[in-house]
Amino acid sequence: MAAIAYITDAKLLEYHRLNQNHEMNFWRLSPTLKFSDFKEGDLLFFLSKDKDHKRKSEKGIIGYGRCVSFHSAGVNTMWKRYGLKNGYTTIAQFKEAIIKVTKDHHLPSKISSIYLEDVVFFQSPIYLSDCGKKVSKSVESYIYIDNDEELISLKILEKAKDVIDIWSSADVDELTIEKEEIRSVLYHVYDKIGLIYPNPKKAIKAMREFLSENPDVHYIKDAKTEAYKIEEDRLYIYMAPLFIKDKMMERRIAIGQKTLYERSFDELYPYNLHIIFKVIEKDD
Repeated sequence: MAAIAYITDAKLLEYHRLNQNHEMNFWRLSPTLKFSDFKEGDLLFFLSKDKDHKRKSEKGIIGYGRCVSFHSAGVNTMWKRYGLKNGYTTIAQFKEAIIKVTKDHHLPSKISSIYLEDVVFFQSPIYLSDCGKKVSKSVESYIYIDNDEELISLKILEKAKDVIDIWSSADVDELTIEKEEIRSVLYHVYDKIGLIYPNPKKAIKAMREFLSENPDVHYIKDAKTEAYKIEEDRLYIYMAPLFIKDKMMERRIAIGQKTLYERSFDELYPYNLHIIFKVIEKDD
């Protein structure tokens, strides 16, 4: 997982907060999407540049959303596709906001966007320095906040339990945040240990059929062969069969994968979590 903290206009976030939007189109001036390590499923934290959210000169985080897709299009197309999810009530206001932040004060032919779901806002800011992360004052757009050894995003989510904006996020509670923590760790671990299948087409088909029969199970991030389900303090991880002749080797690989997930969660996740690992064979 590669969570980022993105400098965001507080007025834009206030529009989404007041409208209780749990989805938003996070637009960017850049016509292309250039991220070295930020993908679908990762968290984007809103780093506010508003003076009311600063502590001395440090910007504060006032919410987050989960990336589900990336887009690049002309401004008119972006408005037709997402409308109010862009953060404005009219296309004229949308264009005016874009022109205001361009260097030449002209409407660009294309902009890009990150579509976010599961958006949550905070009543008061959370500061990265309180989570063990120093941020340079010269940051102009975004920074990566996680690394292989430490999930700063997990610390932010833990603090978020105390500052959830209940009015704009009425269906969000501590349990919701805990599920987000589990998912964040799961995605981070998957990025490190996701399997490469010797027979991917068969494995992808098997997992697709399994998910069609189990709508409460979801792919792990961009995986097509591993999936999950969260139920309170239980995490179910499902692995597609490897489709190799050596069944003993297949079982050993599955046991190894299970062990890696368990050890990784022991290192990263601060609470007790029961992990149930299953290979989705119809006869087992």
